[in-house]
Amino acid sequence: MRSWPEDLGQLPASIERTVDGRAVRGYPAFVDAGNTVDLRVFATSSQQREAVGPGLGRLLRLSVSSPVKAIERQLDARTRLVLGTNPDGSLAALLDDCADAAVAAVVTTPVWARDEFIALRDKVGKSLVPTTLDIVSRVEKVLAAAQDVHLLLPAQPTQAQAEAVADVRAQLDRLLPPRFVTRTGASRLTDLVRYLTAIRRRLDQLPRAINTDYERMARVHAVQDAYEDLIGALPPARKTAADVGDIAWQIEELRVSLWAQQLGTPRPISEQRIYRAIDVAGEHV
Repeated sequence: MRSWPEDLGQLPASIERTVDGRAVRGYPAFVDAGNTVDLRVFATSSQQREAVGPGLGRLLRLSVSSPVKAIERQLDARTRLVLGTNPDGSLAALLDDCADAAVAAVVTTPVWARDEFIALRDKVGKSLVPTTLDIVSRVEKVLAAAQDVHLLLPAQPTQAQAEAVADVRAQLDRLLPPRFVTRTGASRLTDLVRYLTAIRRRLDQLPRAINTDYERMARVHAVQDAYEDLIGALPPARKTAADVGDIAWQIEELRVSLWAQQLGTPRPISEQRIYRAIDVAGEHV
């Protein structure tokens, strides 16, 4: 589909059928299929919740005019240069990612009825260009900070620095994957700049603080390993839960507190707090 079906007044939150004498319940949701949207029925409500946001966002993008070309025409040469180096591979792809993130920022709760969708479509159509432009300005700061980090990364680090540099590269891959804007979410882009600034300060200190860096890195890796063990033990439906995803951001905040404490963190952070969050998330495994 490329728009809400004309013959579907309301998408039910759940459907129930009797199969071989047993009641079977399914949970329908729109699913992002790239250039189209599918309608699928899931086995659990958690799978439905995971799919419905991106699916509804894609349906809205397909139902309104794309802002990508209009925004690209408004960019000055310097901004184009900064945005041109990005994980998505092209400026147009990055702007498309920003537009998807803009829709996600506008649509805070899913809708299930056609008339609600039409009202939401009109709201998105009016706000998409200014909201996307705001996100693009934040993304420019993110990519400028990332370029500062890349300039400091040695292409051939010394043996003493090799492990720290590899750790930084792995962190960059986590923070800036393809479609990082939508993955991160508009509300966290400012945090992303702070994480990248913390990396730059770490690299500034690295040549004269190898042992200290190694000790801090070992502490972070211990927490990261515990988190990855949790992810490995969770059922698929729980791996993307909000509380589980928040632990990954807490680990990024731990890095800030260790290597760039002056930047501050929005809430108290420590290894002990993260371990407790891991224990709570794993209680029902």
